[in-house]
Amino acid sequence: MLKTAITDDRSLMLISGTHQETSELQQAQDRLQVLKEAIDSLPIGTGITISDVHGKIIYANAVEAEMHGYAADELIGKDASILAPRCLGKPFPPLNLAKMGFWRRECLNVRKNGSEFPVQLSSIAVRNAAEGRCIGVVTACEDITNRKDSEKKIEYLAYYDTVTGLPNRVLLMDRLHQALALAHREGREVALLFLDLDNFKDVNDTQGHDVGDKFLKEVAKRLTSCLRESNTLARLGGDEFVMVLSSVRDEEGAAITAQQVLSLFCAPFLIDGQRFYSSASIGIALYPGDGVDAESLLKCADAAMYHAKDEGKSNYQFFSSEINNRIMRRVSLVNSMRQGISRQEFSLHYQPKWDLKTGCLTGMEALLRWKSADFGSVAPDEFIPIAETSGLIFELGEMVLRTACFQARVWASAGHEDLKVAVNISGRQFRQPKFLETVARIICETGVAPGLLELEFTESVIMEKADKNIDALRTLKGMGVCLSIDDFGTGYSSLNYLKHFPIDAIKIDRSFIADVDCNSDDAAITEAIISMAHSLKLRVIAEGVENGRQLQFLRERNCDEVQGYYLALPMPAHEITGFLESTQRKSTVMLQRHGELGNGPARQSGHSGNAAPCSGRLSVAED
Repeated sequence: MLKTAITDDRSLMLISGTHQETSELQQAQDRLQVLKEAIDSLPIGTGITISDVHGKIIYANAVEAEMHGYAADELIGKDASILAPRCLGKPFPPLNLAKMGFWRRECLNVRKNGSEFPVQLSSIAVRNAAEGRCIGVVTACEDITNRKDSEKKIEYLAYYDTVTGLPNRVLLMDRLHQALALAHREGREVALLFLDLDNFKDVNDTQGHDVGDKFLKEVAKRLTSCLRESNTLARLGGDEFVMVLSSVRDEEGAAITAQQVLSLFCAPFLIDGQRFYSSASIGIALYPGDGVDAESLLKCADAAMYHAKDEGKSNYQFFSSEINNRIMRRVSLVNSMRQGISRQEFSLHYQPKWDLKTGCLTGMEALLRWKSADFGSVAPDEFIPIAETSGLIFELGEMVLRTACFQARVWASAGHEDLKVAVNISGRQFRQPKFLETVARIICETGVAPGLLELEFTESVIMEKADKNIDALRTLKGMGVCLSIDDFGTGYSSLNYLKHFPIDAIKIDRSFIADVDCNSDDAAITEAIISMAHSLKLRVIAEGVENGRQLQFLRERNCDEVQGYYLALPMPAHEITGFLESTQRKSTVMLQRHGELGNGPARQSGHSGNAAPCSGRLSVAED
């Protein structure tokens, strides 16, 4: 405050100038204070710093300070490089400021405690309006840690399997493309191993998906342990894994690796205190011999893996043109089967069964036949396994059951009230949740007497989850349906369970009947089965009877019923009608004649007594 009076004009001008400058400075400070308050009150999570031309911080809002672990006043006067990692920290050089406009980038910042985190910075040079010179830099800072974490998760989900942590199909194909390109430049081979677990579905079904996931993790660990860093292991999904061996020298090298992989499954897997045993089937394809691109190579290895399954599992197989032709035919058959169902190309033939004591017909076994417009007559041994794996078995199975029930009712209306029709039920049909409901509905819709329907199940089908299956079989029995076990002797049956199953009969598998008259072991097994079944008060049916000696053996051992080419060939329904009329008059004489002369309808029809068995059953061995 000036207390001295100034009288000359010059001094008065000085006082006036000083007052004006002070007033302008105060206004600038006021405006700066307002600006600071405005920035601090913004409802955003963005940090703001203002640096002078020397890189010194002259302002930092609360968000910026808190983001970096400081109090706001701690940053004032500090070099802006304090916020950057040491390897990156340096002030803005004056020359850069002269050219600097708007600058946006992602980089790392560092907190007061030394921890680094990702940020997105947006900087702009503030220039004097009159002179255009740079008077400072304003920088907005955004912590993008969460965004980066999300990006990593998205990338992980896009390229890695969430259960095992292995590369997924997308990353596998990328690495396979790279491996093939490198092999092409260097003139090397690449081996692709396609691996499928043999019994993973059992683990999932019996133990639940949580245990199944843990099982897959353990499998992934073991597989990883036998791979070099230059190779790739990926999970395609389910229980399928793929290995890319980019450093393999030849076919022998791939085989050695495949054998090492198979040996990994010798020891049990310990999961939640339980021991699990598993094996694997491996298909191998080689570049460039089997395919020159990633897609074709993967298809070849996949086809070879299915060949390994067909060869008994727990082995490896190389791809070949024979396998490729088989797969191509399989694909074509599936497509043709779909069309064949709508074109009604499938039909039923019926093979008669006789009572050995009375010589009377007891029933018919319904056998599925397919005369394809594309392939001609296709053997059941070929098309039924394909129907199983493709899921067409459900539609075909219902068609067979409905047709057989309707035909049984027609024959009953014609006077054959005791003629049962047997239908073989596949494992996939039986496990279908609505199977019992389907059987009840078809019986109701066709109007057949339930006692005229006989359902046949193989040993392996009813022994899988035996406790649960007993309840299902009892439900079927409660409907009045007859039940039997087909192919008895080829699977595994617990006598403890067998005595509780509500079954009416067992069918001795044709493999024992074929040599029953010349092989003492088969004869002993057949005799034991008959004796055991009778002790359990079950009927015994022998299938595949092809000569008089077999028939005589079965009669002497008190077998109850027989069927086979020697007695009658499978026939379509319209031929059965005339057959029933003639057989009703002379069936007893026929069986006696068969036993004495060793000849029968099969031979008279141009078929030798050694004709191959007809396996038109609607079932296959379980995968």
